[in-house]
Amino acid sequence: MTGGQIAALIFALLLLLPGGCFVILGFGMMSESTDFGTMMLVVGIGILAMMGLLFWVAFRKRPPSPGSNTSGP
Repeated sequence: MTGGQIAALIFALLLLLPGGCFVILGFGMMSESTDFGTMMLVVGIGILAMMGLLFWVAFRKRPPSPGSNTSGP
């Protein structure tokens, strides 16, 4: 893993808690007549989408560079 992938993994794990909390509170406040619950739900989904992107960056397999020899010496 490269340093960028490790950083992406750490930030994705850090965004998991606030994103989940926003989604849970947004669902809980949907029954009220205000639009505050909908706004929290949208913010939570946005945070979780960013978290998903960071997980994808952390775990994707990069293709080898064209000049590298992968068959060995």
